[in-house]
Amino acid sequence: MKTLKNEIKIGGVGLHSGEESTLWMRPCGSAGIYFRNKSGLSPVTEAVVEEDSRLTGFSLPNGAVVRTAEHLLAAIAGMGLEAVELELTGNEVPILDGSAFPFAEAIKNCGFEEIDGKRKKRAIAAPLFLEENDGGRLLAAAPAEKLTVTYIIDYSGTPIGTQKVKYDITSETFYNIISKARTFGLTSELDYLKQNGLAKGGTLDNALVFDEKGLVGGQRLRFPLECVTHKVIDLLGDLTLAGEIPTAHYVAVAAGHSIHGKLTRRIKTLFP
Repeated sequence: MKTLKNEIKIGGVGLHSGEESTLWMRPCGSAGIYFRNKSGLSPVTEAVVEEDSRLTGFSLPNGAVVRTAEHLLAAIAGMGLEAVELELTGNEVPILDGSAFPFAEAIKNCGFEEIDGKRKKRAIAAPLFLEENDGGRLLAAAPAEKLTVTYIIDYSGTPIGTQKVKYDITSETFYNIISKARTFGLTSELDYLKQNGLAKGGTLDNALVFDEKGLVGGQRLRFPLECVTHKVIDLLGDLTLAGEIPTAHYVAVAAGHSIHGKLTRRIKTLFP
């Protein structure tokens, strides 16, 4: 079972709070992802989730409140880190460049240490299917021999348009491609974000922003399907709240954090 060789420290600004925070990632002797505070450790599988279309936030039995953790959690899962202890000053994980890559790179540079124990592999045995908005949002998980994600987004009438990707999730693919996709939004959404007290720390350095013509402020995509690939990060991060992500082919159509959370809860009932 893989844990970290050493402690990792990462600091930065929270995307929605705009406040500075520091994250510590530490070696752990027990399988799973744990958050530590003054009251002790709590496993992320015991999170009580606050769902919003813009973020995943949750509270833990030790009293910790964590917001915008999906990029960090996706990096832990995507890089194959099986046992880790996390500690956070403040309530929000640093947004960094808006992708999962800084976390993935820190994990890779730190390296792994093998510890005793083996996580029991889980797999979806029968298809799961969820929908929202009268079928406008779909999310399914089908039995498969390897962990695969197909994701489709539809931003018709905007420069983002309709995009589709399919990835077999390996640590190499996650590190080299998936992790580098940044969060994104439209200038037309800025009023909503401001009215709801969100994106206080958002800048063109940590989010892709599109107006009716394209990217603003001289931004450039890292690769053509960066937007839809970022949604894969969000899905993987949300699924970690159920524990180790079960092997399956996950198919998402115009999905988001809310329906990701519903599938996560369904998985938790299958693998208590």
